[in-house]
Amino acid sequence: MVGTAVLASAGYYVGKDEIDAFDHEEPASELHLSPGQQFKGLPIIETESTGRERLVVLGSGWGAVAVLKTLDRDKYDVIVVSPDNYFIFTPLLPSATVGTVEFRSVLEGIRRITKRIRGAYVEASAVDVDFEAKCVLIEKPGEGRAWLPYDRLVVGVGAQSITRGTSGLEFCHKLKTILDARSIRQHIMANF
Repeated sequence: MVGTAVLASAGYYVGKDEIDAFDHEEPASELHLSPGQQFKGLPIIETESTGRERLVVLGSGWGAVAVLKTLDRDKYDVIVVSPDNYFIFTPLLPSATVGTVEFRSVLEGIRRITKRIRGAYVEASAVDVDFEAKCVLIEKPGEGRAWLPYDRLVVGVGAQSITRGTSGLEFCHKLKTILDARSIRQHIMANF
């Protein structure tokens, strides 16, 4: 129950078509494009130099958050890249589906997690990694692609369910995201 109280303070509103965060905390360091610098024909993203190693964390799931919560804030400049600005506490999704727990109680904002370690968050998808050049190609919706250099990289992007060859799945509801939980809840309510 202690974990639930911590997650309940994240502050999210589950909208009609998407999840909108209302914790508008700014990242600790600003990211910007380096003027005139390019790698493989695309711009490079730079941050203020602090003399620490740059750690780029891809994803905002269990693995990525476990790393972020145990990092030493004085050792790395952390940048989190994820298309989702929240972490989902998935064991509580069934409870959110039936109404025992509010949807916002199973979410924690990534900006809140990165604030503890003075990190930055980039809402984008990782498209490619060049391990020799130590750069990640990220794509921000509506803004295009750019390279993000790193000294160390954590890949915590999770997994996709492979359902090929399993018959009957078209009649099932999946339960992996908040939107899935809300869809099941709406389906249940429509039957009563």
